[in-house]
This record gives sequence, structure tokens and C-alpha cells, in this order.
Amino acid sequence: MCFKDFRKAFCLATGLLGLILIGLGVYLLATFFPLSFITIGTIVAGVLLIILCCLIKCNKIPCFICLLLTLVSLFLIISGILAIVLISSIIVGLILIGLGVLTVILTAVCLILQLCGITIIKPTGRTGCN
Repeated sequence: MCFKDFRKAFCLATGLLGLILIGLGVYLLATFFPLSFITIGTIVAGVLLIILCCLIKCNKIPCFICLLLTLVSLFLIISGILAIVLISSIIVGLILIGLGVLTVILTAVCLILQLCGITIIKPTGRTGCN
């Protein structure tokens, strides 16, 4: 897979994370997960990520996406810890913490793309990315 611009790959990854969060939220809703704020928050976070991914142009990443990713990662990690501690649901807790770590990585990529203004140097020779 060859991307000419990492912002489009970031936009795609954010949309996929939103779909995964909606799927996890629907699964938690279908299995009657006892902590309803985790279920509702997971679905809302996924919907927000998909809406933002679809509404913005991937050429310019607004700063509030980095802020939203930070809040989503904080929510996922805290809810994963609460799921493990309060109801001993180790599998769901580890999934939430894993998605939180993935969101932290996406937040770091977002901040690098936003703050450092990385531009991709286009190669002069013919490569597979043409």
C-alpha cells in the first residue's frame, strides 16, 4: 500500500477506528454490558470520529480532531480500567485499553501532522507511488 500523503492514511485510520468503536458499542449493547456509560460513550465516540472523518477534507487536519482523539483515548483507557476493576470483565477491559493505546498512537500522528507541518518530499525518480 503506497500513500502519497500521510494525511489521507490518517483520515482512513480515524474512520476505521470509528467503525470499530461503533461495532464494539453495539456488541456491548447486545450483550447487556452492566456499565451503560461505557456502552453509550463507545458508540458516541465512534459516531463522532466517523462524522469528523467524513466532513473534513483530508488535506488539512483541524486541531480539534487531535483534541477529540485525546479525549477518546482518555475515555477508552479509563473505561477499560473501570471495566476490569468494577465488574471483572477482563476481556472487554483489555479490548478497550488496546483501542485506547491505538487512539493514543493516532493522536501522536495527528499532533505530528498538525504541529510540525510535515510535508512529504516527492521523489524525483519513478517509483511505485506514481
